[in-house]
Amino acid sequence: MNALARPLGDLAPGLARSARLMRALGPDAAAIWAELDPQEAAALSAAMDRLGDDPAGEADALRRFAEARRSPAASGVWADLSALDTRLLAGLIRNERAQVVALILSRLTGEAAARLLRALPPALSIEAMQRLLHIGEVHPAAMASLEQHLRGRVEAVAGDSGQGGAERIARIFDRLDPRAGTLFLAALETAEPGTGEKIRSLMFTFDDLAALDAAGMQTLLAAADRAVLVAALKGAKEATAAAVFANVTQRAGDLLREEIAALGPVRRSEVDTARAELVELARQLIGRGDIRTGKTSDADELVE
Repeated sequence: MNALARPLGDLAPGLARSARLMRALGPDAAAIWAELDPQEAAALSAAMDRLGDDPAGEADALRRFAEARRSPAASGVWADLSALDTRLLAGLIRNERAQVVALILSRLTGEAAARLLRALPPALSIEAMQRLLHIGEVHPAAMASLEQHLRGRVEAVAGDSGQGGAERIARIFDRLDPRAGTLFLAALETAEPGTGEKIRSLMFTFDDLAALDAAGMQTLLAAADRAVLVAALKGAKEATAAAVFANVTQRAGDLLREEIAALGPVRRSEVDTARAELVELARQLIGRGDIRTGKTSDADELVE
């Protein structure tokens, strides 16, 4: 170790590991530095100065970093959690302490962690991120206990009331054109009475977009491809079209109507494809917690 390096003393283990990692990454850590606020950057720089040259420590920090990045993709509870629907995942951990949430975030894939942060209450997300910044070593026994606890909760969700099969079928029917969907639903209803209605209640279709609240519709319209939106609105039901036009300015609405009229006759298959694409975009936004469907499930019924 460099003779000029000062004793580590009260340097927190997490900060020491971060400092070693930043030294090991060198120029490749530029993106990380850009995300730090001035106080965090100053604390990390000071810690790096105190560490001095420590090739072995830096190599170990880099190894741990690589393992941490690989771990979420490995089989096990973290992979299962990362693949879980955002709303289910948020529901599973929303009552956990911020320190536990921070630990969970550190083990999820980056995409799953980002989706979860958006779905959690803002105060919990912020505190969890603050704790994540300074997270330290976790005793193997404590980690094993947490994994066992989470695995039990994931298995309980997976085994919940026979909604799974119906929901999977509903997701398939969401992507079928209306005529094929009606045909298959009728066949299912004939084979197993009551199934068709159950699946229909779980479906999310183009006309369900009319149930979005103003904020949700505006978010969808801002993210939608203009050409797809125009084609999807061709021949749309009055209620669905009205929900769209109610959430744009008068001028924007007039332009949109002109573009729809200028399309002329359009093949039904092209309209259905555009509507399916718009519904898929809405489903992605719903999965990220950016918009809500406006539909209620049996488990989320309204209370008078």
